[in-house]
Amino acid sequence: MADLFDWLIDPSKRTFYGYWIPTFLIVLLWASLQWQQRKALFNSWFSRSYWWNPSAKQDYNLMIFNRLLFLTLGIAWFAFTIDIAQWMFAALKWFGEPAELAAPSSSLWILSVYTLVLFITDDFTRFWLHRIMHKYEWLWRLHQVHHSANSLNPFTTYRLHPLESLLYQLRASLVHGTCAGAAFFILGYQASSWELWGASAWVIVFNALGANLRHSNIPLRYGRFEKWLISPAQHQQHHGIGTMNTNFGSFLAIWDRLWGSWRKGEPHTRYPSEQHSLVKQLGMRRLTWKP
Repeated sequence: MADLFDWLIDPSKRTFYGYWIPTFLIVLLWASLQWQQRKALFNSWFSRSYWWNPSAKQDYNLMIFNRLLFLTLGIAWFAFTIDIAQWMFAALKWFGEPAELAAPSSSLWILSVYTLVLFITDDFTRFWLHRIMHKYEWLWRLHQVHHSANSLNPFTTYRLHPLESLLYQLRASLVHGTCAGAAFFILGYQASSWELWGASAWVIVFNALGANLRHSNIPLRYGRFEKWLISPAQHQQHHGIGTMNTNFGSFLAIWDRLWGSWRKGEPHTRYPSEQHSLVKQLGMRRLTWKP
């Protein structure tokens, strides 16, 4: 049953309850710097029309639907991740002998390196899966559900076709299983990443610094740092009409720079204006939008 509410109690989720206070403080600071120009956006966070419009209702419906649908798959994904780790360990034996079994080390260096490798690998594979979802028509028919939002709020991150959710979970299991198997082969024990409250320290930091503003009406920009980290404004551009094929990155912006899809954040973004039924969206019918 906890999986049904993981969006609220899991620190790895952007909507974890512990992130809402720092997020609100970031929005307040952002608005106060140019109050006259930004107060309308700030005030909208207290309005029913922002959190309960037709597009937002679809966000909530899809979030609940997906959680109910995958409620019993948690153990299966865990078992699959272990299988991937074992396959990776066996595959590496073709290239040499594994390290002797050893007690887990508390070395800060090993902990830091494994955490960094896992983070970069996870972010890189997220970037490519996201990019591929835009490239191939049959995958776009799944991903267009996410892009059909007429307005963004932090819960839009869960606006996903169930099959897209499966693909991302498959990706996560492959990444974590592969890294775990390789680490066991090299070190002789199961390395662990740097975690806080059961979530990656990197994820905790990014989420606490306003990652859930990526799906919001707050165009927070990072200035020069946008060349390295994806800002909320950059991801909002990714949702915009005419700019959807930019800023595929999740956390790091370097992948978009390397593959020519980087775009700086802008203060205004044009979102799709047409409302499509969830039946049409989940049925993978081609959607068309007008700005």
